[in-house]
Amino acid sequence: MKRILTGLALAALCVLALSACAHVEPSITQQTKIYRDAPVEKSRLAMAVSPKSRVFDSPKVLLYPFWVAQKMDNHVLVGRELARMFQNVWLGEQVFETLYFDPELTYRGPEQAIAVARRSGADLVAVGIVPHLYTGGSLDSTAITLQLRIYETKGGTMLFSMEQSARVNTKLPQDWILFTINTRLSDSPLAEAIASIAKDMAVPLKSWLPPTDEELGFADTAQGMTRGLLSDGSLMAGISDESAASRDMMNALLNDANGANGKKGKKGGGGVRLKVEFDVDSARVRETSYPLLNELAKALKSDALKGRKVVLAGHADSDHTREYNQKLSERRAASVKAYLVERGGIAPELIRTEGFGEMRPLVPNTSLANKQRNRRVEARLDK
Repeated sequence: MKRILTGLALAALCVLALSACAHVEPSITQQTKIYRDAPVEKSRLAMAVSPKSRVFDSPKVLLYPFWVAQKMDNHVLVGRELARMFQNVWLGEQVFETLYFDPELTYRGPEQAIAVARRSGADLVAVGIVPHLYTGGSLDSTAITLQLRIYETKGGTMLFSMEQSARVNTKLPQDWILFTINTRLSDSPLAEAIASIAKDMAVPLKSWLPPTDEELGFADTAQGMTRGLLSDGSLMAGISDESAASRDMMNALLNDANGANGKKGKKGGGGVRLKVEFDVDSARVRETSYPLLNELAKALKSDALKGRKVVLAGHADSDHTREYNQKLSERRAASVKAYLVERGGIAPELIRTEGFGEMRPLVPNTSLANKQRNRRVEARLDK
């Protein structure tokens, strides 16, 4: 009797535990039915080819309709819809800034896809091959294997080659005397499977794409600026805990970028980077940057930083001569100080300015976006 009661108690606990993540239909006269959604079961993401270094410019990407290698009716239409679902996931994940999909294209090999993408102005082309596909709808299991390859269009080099399989399985009801566990399929198990694969494949791509402003140490709120100024590590110390694993890689990457421009990467105390916008060839701060400087003033007047001395360092991109950029960076740092004193209420003796011209680029000056990042002002505590 004791064993029976123990078993019933355990069964009741199982019902309670499962009810937290499933739908329960309780019953007194019959078995309680528990319905849980069928999970997406995946293989490990296989990476056959991946680049060794990170890119600094956001590429334009053309996504081809997937090629379904398995013989089936309407395989072209199926491949088109699979690629469209894949694209929607990547757009939601913000994998690429520019990702466009042409449903009218037909995959006829990598050489043809690269040539078409090059003519369209794309930097990369992504092609997907589906060697295995079984769709059971809402009645039977669904399985798919996807091979994704990404080529750069300038020279035709393969940058990524990834493969993964996913299944959504039906299961027979499990009878536990007091209750039964029933696995139910969604209306579109195939969409769930392809979405899960797309999210997994987005992970290595995001680690290869240009670093975000947060990774580079930029801040736009008083709280973030205060945290950056008080940090005792490099400017990368402002990265959140979730991104901590990439901190060392990012520091090494930035050092490499600076080294590629002829200078060593800067190391030192804590600080924060500010995307202050100026008029072209001018030290006049644009009104669009007033809110950013107001946040900096708020940080400097906070309890944590009140009365502390800071250094404002101006930086420039590689346009114009080195001498011109040196003087421009100094004037821009002085303009930020003037704003903080006149409009932010910061005592002038608490702020010292300096300029580095184009000597310390944060990223290579290879695009307008990168040049904007290099035209920055950095703030750090004056030690």
